[in-house]
Amino acid sequence: MNAAGLIFRPLYWFAGQMFAIWARPTVQPDAPADLITDKTAAVCYVLETGGLADLLAVERACRKHYLPSPSEPFTCRGLKEARRVIALRRKKGFMFRRPSPKGSPRLKRLVETACDTRQELLLVPVALYWGRTPHRERSVFKLLFSENWDVMGRTRKFFATLLFGRNTLLRFSRPLPLSSIVSEDLEPNLAYRKVSRILRVHFRQGRAATVGPDLSNRAAMLDYVMNTPGVRRVIDADAGSSPRARERAERKARKYVTEIAADMSYGTVLVAERFLRWLWNQIYDGIELGHVERLHAVAGDSTIVYVPCHRSHFDYLLLSYIVYEESLQIPHVAAGINLNLPVVGRILRHGGAFYLRRSFKGNRLYAAVFDAYLHHILARGNSVEYFVEGTRSRTGRLLEPKGGLLVMTAHSYVRNPRRPLVFVPVYFGYEKLIEGGSFISELGGAEKERESLLGLLRSVKSLRENFGKVYVNIGHPIELGPLLDRIHPDWRDDTGNNGERPAWLGDVVDELGREIIDGINAAAAVTPISLLAFVLLSTPKQKIGEIELKRQLRLSLDLLERFRYSDSVTLPDLDPDQIIAHGESLRAISRSSHVTGDVIHMAERTAVLMTYFRNNILHLLAVPAAVACCFIQGRQLEHAELQRLVRLIYPFVRKELSLHWETGDIDDVTTEAIEALIARELLTRGSDKKMLVRPPAGSAKAFQLLMLGQSTVPMLQRFYLAIAILVSHGPGTLSRSRLESLCEQSAERLSLIYGLHSPDFFNRTLFQDFIRKLQELNVVRKNDDGKLEFDDKINSIGADARLVLGEEIRHSILSMTLPAPGGEE
Repeated sequence: MNAAGLIFRPLYWFAGQMFAIWARPTVQPDAPADLITDKTAAVCYVLETGGLADLLAVERACRKHYLPSPSEPFTCRGLKEARRVIALRRKKGFMFRRPSPKGSPRLKRLVETACDTRQELLLVPVALYWGRTPHRERSVFKLLFSENWDVMGRTRKFFATLLFGRNTLLRFSRPLPLSSIVSEDLEPNLAYRKVSRILRVHFRQGRAATVGPDLSNRAAMLDYVMNTPGVRRVIDADAGSSPRARERAERKARKYVTEIAADMSYGTVLVAERFLRWLWNQIYDGIELGHVERLHAVAGDSTIVYVPCHRSHFDYLLLSYIVYEESLQIPHVAAGINLNLPVVGRILRHGGAFYLRRSFKGNRLYAAVFDAYLHHILARGNSVEYFVEGTRSRTGRLLEPKGGLLVMTAHSYVRNPRRPLVFVPVYFGYEKLIEGGSFISELGGAEKERESLLGLLRSVKSLRENFGKVYVNIGHPIELGPLLDRIHPDWRDDTGNNGERPAWLGDVVDELGREIIDGINAAAAVTPISLLAFVLLSTPKQKIGEIELKRQLRLSLDLLERFRYSDSVTLPDLDPDQIIAHGESLRAISRSSHVTGDVIHMAERTAVLMTYFRNNILHLLAVPAAVACCFIQGRQLEHAELQRLVRLIYPFVRKELSLHWETGDIDDVTTEAIEALIARELLTRGSDKKMLVRPPAGSAKAFQLLMLGQSTVPMLQRFYLAIAILVSHGPGTLSRSRLESLCEQSAERLSLIYGLHSPDFFNRTLFQDFIRKLQELNVVRKNDDGKLEFDDKINSIGADARLVLGEEIRHSILSMTLPAPGGEE
């Protein structure tokens, strides 16, 4: 060791000890050594900027994970270097540091060595993000010391290490083998430029995915939105030649921008992260995150639009928290203007919320401003989050997707398709909802409560309860470009005139909305509570023996494994005993002791709330349950007849539960479900192999098949009720709205007499969807007077209902559907 080394080594060691006292970066991935599969190859780390703090951080991480030290001499054939590290963007000067126009000499020597000797060299990119905050011009504190898109000097790096040492991310990337980058016939100088470009792009993409794009101040954003052609056209049209009218229109447009735009504040994000961590620990037993690798796979080179289902106001807080914890850029979240409450609204805005009104109808200027703002943040590469359902689901089923934000997003990409745009479906699975009580009241006819600061404070009391776990699953990403290529191959040449949306975009948005809903459903998380609800709500009085409950839970878990709805569905890692104990701990079920065996039951109010969680997973077993349902009144059916019956009801079941199978594929899906039931000995084949037979009445297997089928019966009762009312009044008698009202009233009366009095059963929206589907299939048509017409083929459905619905309930439905004397009211 030379004299410089004798001085440098102790100082370097001392600096490392001091650094370790305060700076403790989070390392990703958890086992970076696993990234290097070729243990014989030479390794060299590549840093974006370099510097002592970065080197010490990498040194500490390498020592912890048994990787070669970046400070040790680097030896390769014909090449000796003092360190095993490269700084891609260097600075020069001692007192006044400035970016160096020259590249890394060490990298150049490495590439030349690779070209001359064909020795395998692995370049391992290592990215460090001190504080993980985007650049903000108006914040002097952050401008000086936080992570941004500029190369930090020594002073700034010192304060960044001091201030953000424990809020820093160190990310190892997969090694870049020089042998795969440098071609044999490439000159060393050209090879060096190629490698440098690849590394620059890699770091740029990683920085955009982690800290977000470089943020300009609000004044620049305001000017951009105000000067977009779409906004100027509306202002010109509204103002005409009047300067005063133009001034008013511009003032109104600026007011709209201020009302809409997010104002991301990293200080707020840091405080919110700590508060949310405390909050989740207070109310949840944990957050189960599934398939997050899909998110990381697209985050580097794509603009992400998160499209989760909407269950609770906690949804956007949870997703932003998870994204931050995964070291990805925090999304801008579309929030209803009703959440722009005093104090709370400002905090949400600083956390990335941008606000929109419930309706843009009749306000062209507001629509133009909002469209321009959304295009601005998407074009800059900001990730965005919004709920395609438009509002929180009150029933636990997914709602029809709303096209407003989807069409704006798709149009933005069509106008500027430089960066891939990917929609990421996200599924939220709760075991308890703070809003559960209000949802039931609203379904029962109560008015929706307006959000207010006082209401928020009242809800804090419920946070003392145990809300179990929350499950968050990432669905398969949906890239918009290939979808456009499939539906409208010439979209790049047909972008519309004068900024107007092209007519073909509607078909794209319809298909996109359907794929998003399918993606959310396909990523469902089966929770212990949803399983208990699925089983217990199939019993007449929400009561069942503990032994029978365990059998039915085991059956449900087994069917979910055998009849896989998708590869994204996650199941609880609990056995039936643990599921029951979990339900008791959350007070979802109760136990009554008895000498012949304990009875598990739900209180009526709890059972009404549990319909929400049953509906979360009803789609996963809809087809096996439909098959089982066909054996409630009969013991045997031919395979082909069973397929016909499922085929008959499938369009309506698909509409209600947002199932992803096409109608043309349902016969094969039905066969898969039959095979799964045969494997569980719930069905057997007759001697001719065509007939399917259920177990003998009174047997345990017959009881299990009956319980499975009962989960579909309420849906079929609604279908039969609507048709019975329509037929009893005759064609050309009822309007659609009148039919919906009669269905709702009759279903409520039916639930009072025969089952659980749950608003979920007589929810008007379900009848609206069923009637719309009848119209889509041309089973029912509207005449010139707005009345519903139909022909005799609708009567055949009543005959098929005998196979499913009991005689008593069929007669009850028919008796209450007789029209009142004098015809329609």
